[in-house]
Parts: sequence; structure tokens; C-alpha cells
Amino acid sequence: MNNNILKFGFIAFFSIVLIGCNSEETIDQLPLDSIDSEEAVLTAKIDDGTEVLSDLTMQGFEDEESLAKSGNNRFLPDCATVTVELTNTSKNVTIDFGTDGCEVRSGHIVKGKILMSYELNIEEMSLVINYNLEDFFIDDIGFSGSRTITRLRANENGNPQYSMNLDFTVTFADGTQASRTGSKTREWIEGAFNGNWGDNVFLITGSWQTNFVNGNMHSTTITNSLRREASCRFLVSGVMELVRTNFSGALDYGDGSCDNKAVFTNAEGEEREILL
Repeated sequence: MNNNILKFGFIAFFSIVLIGCNSEETIDQLPLDSIDSEEAVLTAKIDDGTEVLSDLTMQGFEDEESLAKSGNNRFLPDCATVTVELTNTSKNVTIDFGTDGCEVRSGHIVKGKILMSYELNIEEMSLVINYNLEDFFIDDIGFSGSRTITRLRANENGNPQYSMNLDFTVTFADGTQASRTGSKTREWIEGAFNGNWGDNVFLITGSWQTNFVNGNMHSTTITNSLRREASCRFLVSGVMELVRTNFSGALDYGDGSCDNKAVFTNAEGEEREILL
């Protein structure tokens, strides 16, 4: 499954804006000429990468702990090497994707290492997982920095939950850099710990901002939880508030149906149905 958020909406949306309306479309073109498409696409790629990184760290942790119990690696591909070092109080896990490129479940090519560390007592209700990135690339985009994940065995709804603090820098193939800060929470509402990634369902909340070296800032806030089902390549519901350099609006992913449609509403209240 492709794991990005904005790839499901923004890339397709900006493609429509740049290429123009299909002759069979019945919805009028909105006055969106002020969109800064280049930075928007870069932001979409960052969001895509952070979703891949979220999957790898979250499931890397769950794989490691299930390995200790059952010997069954559920998620990480065979091309990823896992090394474990134990201390008296902590567990250090290195996930090495190598330097030649390792294809993960989402179809992305990953290189480099994720270095995780957490306390040995994983049965605690709340567990903090720290990790750093070493020479880490998703496709041709470099990610550097650190992250903290707070894992709750059960939140107030009785579901596993992962709260992630974001603080890293990305470097694109042409040398363009941007920083990302913010937070995101994933509530694992279906399929938790059953060994089958395909029936997992998550609700995603949070907000983050991306700062470019030219001073431009792009921000995203999830105003209605995004529902992500592993059985569907698209987000099936939820609303994101978007603020970019030259425009703002909201993207609505629908009523829960697994389809390739969403509705973008700009600041003037004009709506446009888009194909994802």
C-alpha cells in the first residue's frame, strides 16, 4: 500500500491544476492559478516519506517484539537486517536497509539505517521509543534527524496508539532542503497484533509545518480524523485543512468508501471534485 497522505490528494490535485480539466469533467475549473505548485509537490513528497517512515518504525518495533515471542517477521522485508543490542535497562534495535536499496511493502526504495532505543519493560502501559536516522533515504530523498514515539498499549478507547513528534530535515536530489516539525497520532482501531497487516485500520490526527530555506511555510492540520485502511490504497475519509504559500482550503476524503475521489474546497467556499 502506498503510505503517503498527500500523494493521495495533493499530487493528483496539482496535476489537475497544471494539466487542465479533462474534457469529460462536469465541474468547472476553480480560480487556483496562484498555487505554488513546485513547493506543494515537494511538501507532498515529504508527507509521503514521513508516512513510509512511520510505518517502518512502528511495525519495525512490533515485528521485533513479536519475533522475540513467535519468530515470525510480519512486516519488514527480507532485505532489511535487524540487529539487537541489550543493556541492563534498554534495548537498542538497528534496522539496516543497506546501501543498494531495499524495496519495502509500499513499493518505495529505502536505504540507510533506523536506530531505535527503548526500555526493556515493553509491558508498561506507556513506552517511549527514540530513534535516529543514519544515511537514510526514501527513494532519492534524504532524511536526517530524530523522532520520539510514545506507544500506549491502550488509549481511552482501549486501542493501541502511537504519538509521534516530528523534527527532521529532508534533502532532495537537486540539493533543495526543507525542515519538518509537528506531531501526529495513529490510533490502531482494527487488526492490532493479529499478524495480518492487510486488515489493519488506523485513525490519524495531528498537525505539522514544512519550512523552506526561502522562508515559505506550508502547514497542514487534520480537522477530522483520516481513516486509513490497509486494504485500500486511498484514504477513505477525513478532512485536512491546508495552508500554503499562496492559497488555503480543505481536502475531504469522503464517507468511507474505497474510491479515488475527494473534494477540495478553497477559502472562498468553491468546491471541486478531484480524482486521486
